[in-house]
Amino acid sequence: MLVDRYTKIVLTVIAAALVVQTGKDLVSPVLANSIAKVDIVKIDGQDIGDRYGPTPLPVRIVGGR
Repeated sequence: MLVDRYTKIVLTVIAAALVVQTGKDLVSPVLANSIAKVDIVKIDGQDIGDRYGPTPLPVRIVGGR
């Protein structure tokens, strides 16, 4: 019958949509690494240019993975 075929098609589309939706939740997104340019001008209020030689910088990582 025509109604049975229509019902099977509609239920198949709904099932496929549910499978795709569930699959999207199982796969975690890929995060791209980006390069950020950082210009450090002052440390504790003192200009970098006033120091002689390489200067160690205190680093605090916030929200890292």
